[in-house]
Amino acid sequence: MAWIRGKKIDALWSNEQESNVHGWIDGAWRKFQDDHDDACTNFAILGASAKQANRDVDVRVEDGRVKEMYVW
Repeated sequence: MAWIRGKKIDALWSNEQESNVHGWIDGAWRKFQDDHDDACTNFAILGASAKQANRDVDVRVEDGRVKEMYVW
């Protein structure tokens, strides 16, 4: 488990596939948790809100996927 703290979400990406959303965080594309559709949707909403407001985020990444996010 690795925390990435105090970073911006510089970009978001998604396509027509179910639960397929990524955020550009700390110089890399990070896939949002997709075990449950609601989790992926919630991360997308948080990420878009953080990007729009230029807020810092702290994210916990496991197995290359964002599992937890704080928006400051």
